[in-house]
Amino acid sequence: MKNYKQIFIFTLMLFVTIELSAQRSFNFGLHLAPNISWIKPDVSGEVYKSDGSTVHLSYGADFHFFFIQNLGIGTGINLAYTGGKLQYHTAYKIDNVVDTGILTRKLKLQYLEVPLVLIGTTGDLLGKFSIYGKFGLGTSFKLKARGDDSFVQTNATSPTELKNVNISKQISFFRESLIIGIGGTYKVAKIISVHACLTYNKGFTDILTGTNAAMPNIDEKGKVNYFDLSLGVLF
Repeated sequence: MKNYKQIFIFTLMLFVTIELSAQRSFNFGLHLAPNISWIKPDVSGEVYKSDGSTVHLSYGADFHFFFIQNLGIGTGINLAYTGGKLQYHTAYKIDNVVDTGILTRKLKLQYLEVPLVLIGTTGDLLGKFSIYGKFGLGTSFKLKARGDDSFVQTNATSPTELKNVNISKQISFFRESLIIGIGGTYKVAKIISVHACLTYNKGFTDILTGTNAAMPNIDEKGKVNYFDLSLGVLF
């Protein structure tokens, strides 16, 4: 009996989802989103330099609900890969020996992001096209943090290279961000559209935790920002 109830509930939910999608009050989809990301350091008393941007690929699912014809809210689940490069003076352990020097680190971060955005759309233009914008917040939860390190000891000439160093303890579990995007859709069938959206994801919480290993009185601070181009399909 319990199994029949579960089947009935699942069938009802599926029917409601399809019906709402057909009425265009609700849609869902999947996307891929290549991005260019960087870390903006914010450390007083010590120079932490941004050493460049990195390229990543994220993916996820989208859920949109339109409470009036051209205005709605959007959420979903994104598996976001991001990061950047930093260079700074610190203490570093190599072969159980701690020394000071300059560390250049490429951070490779993986987050589970849940966005909540307001979506405004023009509706159909020329029958099939539409343009939309979105504005809101992103709440991210750290899944993994790794670093590719290049450390040059004081008075040394050649660096020591280490790959995929576990830096999870040095990265905050939560990340909050501002999301601003503009995109367009093209209808290929009654309830199927393809879309592209350029988004700026600006972090406003520090991802770095702890203090500098060589100067414990200095707190490490930095924010991750990125641009991504989301390409996907909506049903």
